[in-house]
Amino acid sequence: TIIESAGGVLSPSSSSPLNNTTDIAGSSSSSSFWGWSTQADLYSSLNIPVVFVGDGKLGGISVTLASLEALWSRGYQVDAIVFIEGADDGDNGESIQFGKGNTEALREYMTMQNNGQQHRLVDNDSIICLPSLPPMPIPLDEWYEDNREEFRRL
Repeated sequence: TIIESAGGVLSPSSSSPLNNTTDIAGSSSSSSFWGWSTQADLYSSLNIPVVFVGDGKLGGISVTLASLEALWSRGYQVDAIVFIEGADDGDNGESIQFGKGNTEALREYMTMQNNGQQHRLVDNDSIICLPSLPPMPIPLDEWYEDNREEFRRL
C-alpha cells in the first residue's frame, strides 16, 4: 500500500471524517471548518511503514526533524528518509545545494538519538539524497533510471 500525502504531516486532511464541506478556503461561513484531523493522525491507525521525503532546501532540516518527531510521537515506523536535492541561489547567483548537507546532518542527529535508543531507523544507509528533479515538462523516466539503485535500496 502506498499513500502519498502533500502539505506536511501536520497539515489538515481534507479526508478528515469531521470535514463536512469542500469549500474551506476563503469561506466566511461560521459553519465551515476543517474538522481538524492532521494527515499524521488520519493515517496512524493503518500502522503502515513510512518512507519520508525530507526537505532538501535551506532550513529543510528543521522542517524534516519536526515532521519526523510528529510521526514518531504517533507511533509511526519510519523506514527511510529521502531528500531530493534542492537549490537556492546564493548572493552571487551561484546555485547552493543543501540536500546532501541535510542528509549528513540528519544522519548525525540519528546516530546521537540512536545512542539513547529513542528512534531507530534500520541504519544510516536508509537516509539518502537524490539529485534535483528535472525541470517541467521534462519526463522523469531518465531521472528514475539514473537513480534506480537508490530506489532499490529503499
